[in-house]
Amino acid sequence: VFDRQELAAWHGRVSEYVEVDQFDISCELKIDGLAIAIHYQNGVLVQAATRGDGIRGEDVTANIRTIKSIPLRLTGDDVPPTLEVRGEVFFPISAFEQFNAQRVEQGLQTYVNPRNSASGSLRQLDSAETAARPLDAFIYSMSGPASDMLQTQSGVLSALKHWGFKTNPWSRVASNLDGVGEAFSAASADRPELDYGIDGVVIKVDDLALQARLGTV
Repeated sequence: VFDRQELAAWHGRVSEYVEVDQFDISCELKIDGLAIAIHYQNGVLVQAATRGDGIRGEDVTANIRTIKSIPLRLTGDDVPPTLEVRGEVFFPISAFEQFNAQRVEQGLQTYVNPRNSASGSLRQLDSAETAARPLDAFIYSMSGPASDMLQTQSGVLSALKHWGFKTNPWSRVASNLDGVGEAFSAASADRPELDYGIDGVVIKVDDLALQARLGTV
């Protein structure tokens, strides 16, 4: 949505469908990077893939293993036996500028922007090339039996952090549309200081049971 009127219309449709007038709303930054899905078995990273067409993506397991912020083994004694998480891989702006400066010194062609560079880096055939590029990642959701034990999206973020994932420290839970507006204003004010690109704020019904009732489009 692009204005308060469209946001209010969305809120109204959700309220009518779930027959609840008031519900908490999770507000998170929309990272301008590359969407990734990572599968863990008994707390160990076993596979990672890009989003692709939504059904089939590219296997980038070897390259994902080189990103220091993505754990190869999860921590905690409550790690679920099977876990799939979703997140966003990005090239920090400061690191991207330094990386391009080094390429200039080497007489190599520079990259146009951090997002394209992150995407190209993750698709390198040689994982050593990926390892040489300081990629980072934020994890923001999970699926499978583990998510069934949690009640809210804000709780999902807490669980992910507890298991060793890097989550974005910028997040808000709003109780109404005024709170969402305040979160959006805060994101706009914070944007120039962030070391990564964003292209909006993602808002989600915080209650996972209500999310499940809403389904997907």
